[in-house]
Amino acid sequence: MSLALAHKRATLALGVSAAAVAAAVPLTYSSATALDSPANARKHLMLQEAALDQDLERLSAIKGLAGRQDLKRNELLPKYQDYVARYCESGLNLPNRVLVQVMVWLFDTAQFEDGLELADFAMEQGQLMPERFKRDIQTFVADAVWEWAYAEHQAGRSPEPYLSNLLHRVDGEWELTEQIPSKYHKLIGMRAIKDEQWETALKHLERSTELYAKAGNETRIKECRKALAKQRNATGVTE
Repeated sequence: MSLALAHKRATLALGVSAAAVAAAVPLTYSSATALDSPANARKHLMLQEAALDQDLERLSAIKGLAGRQDLKRNELLPKYQDYVARYCESGLNLPNRVLVQVMVWLFDTAQFEDGLELADFAMEQGQLMPERFKRDIQTFVADAVWEWAYAEHQAGRSPEPYLSNLLHRVDGEWELTEQIPSKYHKLIGMRAIKDEQWETALKHLERSTELYAKAGNETRIKECRKALAKQRNATGVTE
């Protein structure tokens, strides 16, 4: 089915008259010229969004997380990533739900390099998160990476380099609530304690507490200071 015909059927399904559809989709419209102009790009985006809405319904009907992840990674991302790549290269700037949803799916499936690259592009364009998220892109990214990192830590796996690589952005570049960078520093500090890197741990735990007083770092900070004092005593170093 051609894009023009698909658009016509999708628009008719929304209750628009055949005459309006004919006026909206000229005969010269094709997939080859879909992003050649803002007008064609908007028509093509309507088609992509109509397909996206159907796929979101498919996702919502799947009860298991594993099944949803499999659909995102193996079918939906390949389905939309070519369009998103061409849009990014087009020089256009349109409110684009498809681009943002692909970004979300990349983080959902822990494809962080591609996800961060697309997130940067989306933020530069001033794209907005879907209403159901109730937060901006940088907050979504920071939360998504931390939640994955914490789960990896709990499972005994390393969340690096993603956890540390994003730190300068969550604690410096991005405007976020103080709890978010505090959580990053806390988790880095917890991992440093595990590796007995006491100075590193203390630095991050103190920064975590500085950002958010209720972060709950008191016991760990005491542990770090006690370990450092023990090291100094063992080497004969005094302050």
